[in-house]
Amino acid sequence: MNRVITGLLLVILLIPLLVLDTAEAQGLPGRTKPQDQILEQRASSLARLGRTEEAVDLYLEILYKNPRNYNVYFRVSNLMPGPENAPVLLEILEDILKTQSKNTRLSAEKGRLLYLLDRKEEAVLDWQRIIQKNRNDKFIYTSVTNAMLQAGAATEAIELLNEGRITINDPQAFAFDLARIYAAAHDYNLASREYLSHLDKNPGMLDHISNQLIRLLENDGAFELINANMEQRMALPGEHQTLVLAQAKILLHEQHYAECARAILASDVSRSMKDVMDIANDLVAEQAWVPAADLFLFISANSRDKRQIGEALLNLASTYEYRLHQEESYKSLSGYFQGNQFLDLDVRFPSDEDASLERTLKLYDSLQTLLPRTSEAFRASFHIAEIQLMVSGDVDRAIRGFQNIFSNAPRNDIRLAGGRRLVDAWLVKGDTTAAIQILGEIVNELNIDEDAPQIVASRIKIRIHQGDIPRLKRELLNLSGAASPADPIFNDGLELMALLEGNGEENDPQLQSYLKAERFVSQHKLTEAVKTLGDIRGEATSIADEASVRSIQILLALQNSTEAIKAMDNFLNTYSDSPWRAHVLVWRGEELQFTQNAPQAAIPYYEEVIINHPQYLGIQELRIRLRNLIGGGS
Repeated sequence: MNRVITGLLLVILLIPLLVLDTAEAQGLPGRTKPQDQILEQRASSLARLGRTEEAVDLYLEILYKNPRNYNVYFRVSNLMPGPENAPVLLEILEDILKTQSKNTRLSAEKGRLLYLLDRKEEAVLDWQRIIQKNRNDKFIYTSVTNAMLQAGAATEAIELLNEGRITINDPQAFAFDLARIYAAAHDYNLASREYLSHLDKNPGMLDHISNQLIRLLENDGAFELINANMEQRMALPGEHQTLVLAQAKILLHEQHYAECARAILASDVSRSMKDVMDIANDLVAEQAWVPAADLFLFISANSRDKRQIGEALLNLASTYEYRLHQEESYKSLSGYFQGNQFLDLDVRFPSDEDASLERTLKLYDSLQTLLPRTSEAFRASFHIAEIQLMVSGDVDRAIRGFQNIFSNAPRNDIRLAGGRRLVDAWLVKGDTTAAIQILGEIVNELNIDEDAPQIVASRIKIRIHQGDIPRLKRELLNLSGAASPADPIFNDGLELMALLEGNGEENDPQLQSYLKAERFVSQHKLTEAVKTLGDIRGEATSIADEASVRSIQILLALQNSTEAIKAMDNFLNTYSDSPWRAHVLVWRGEELQFTQNAPQAAIPYYEEVIINHPQYLGIQELRIRLRNLIGGGS
């Protein structure tokens, strides 16, 4: 009984194998194709693992079952490079060609193998025979050329493509193929000529060919050759917008930023505004603010796309904002209520390069007539009003700009930002009544709670300008209840409250003078602020030491090093017990180390902080700096 069952099981197990053999014998596609795919996947895995011989065996098994699957041959060919494998590959290939003699790619491959075997004349004759069959088919030229290049027959490939140009009667034909060959042969003159010829006829290739030309720039002398060929090409009759853009991209890569912008501005590229915008944004990324601004201005004046005009104007405004923020030569480890929005010290210097600023400001005066009432237009207007307020000192125009944004912007977040800066602008003008009125309009028109943190923050600024210390303290208490402890404004309010609470009574004239100086700071009257702070005298228990520290901070921001050093030395001689002493010591050391280039002289100041003020918040960074100074010996 057991033997019978065993026999039946063997028959059952053999049935699928018999069916599979029958299917293979009959060439049934349903079984063969999946099996080939499985074998191909396995062969590919073996190849990735470096088991090349096993992979080749599997691929050959597939190929001999199905010779028409010629892609498998090329996988085998890739795994067997070099002349030593060419005889075996040639034998395999000739068997395949018996059934696929019209396959151009396989025929061209035969020439490659013959060339590797040093049967070069025979290879060239084979390649020529392929071309003769269809002399006007550009694809055949490309297929044959690829095989020639793989064989190392670059010279023959160039001759073939040049002959093809004559045959087809198209002097621009095969420009891209020839460019690649010349580049591989390090002939950057001819390579760039062919690339530029191809680009002139194929504008959609701008990015790709520009990148190819930029790669050539890695070689000595290539820039001059490419630029000369570019100028020669653009001198020919016809439009060359794409060449202009390619030239701009190359100049940008070579960091010739002004020339990059000039190349575009001197040409008619009105149909390529998107590409110009991309180049302008790339200039922004390189912090080439002036050339970028020139291109954004060009787009805003010449584009027919109102949305694009809005984007260009917004980006144009941003370039001025970026330029006005002074770049620090070093990162200071000290600060006076750093980042506190109520004690913010915003010092901006217009650059000597900003000759076009006035022209741009005039353009923005008519911004709303240039564009529909888009968000981009109002955001751009915000930037310009900010410049008018913080740099140009044209407070009246800034007020008009922020008022327009608050009254007409399509989005409430933009209206709120414009409204809050409108409050600040009225405070700069010295009109607290107008500031209070606008704040009420913000609450009513935007339906915001009057005790929302951002509204309370604006009221706090108003109370500072009014010099009303009792009401200022009440608003600070209100803020501590309205804002979340995680909100930065919460800590800002606590810091300002601590400053007020720790420095005398509410009617203390010294405290009133300090708030007067803060009003001057927010009105950008920094010289008056320093003078007012300098008139405050007293012990460290009064606000006199804070006044001195604030004065030093302003002088440093104004880059008035001489007066700042005098003020720092005076502070260190006067206030031995001030909690701000560590900050001034760090500032004094940084002036010596970074401004006067006397790093060894800074060491005693840093050491005093570490020894006597271990609670200083920047102590760890200062230890590292001091260790580098002492260890480096400079």
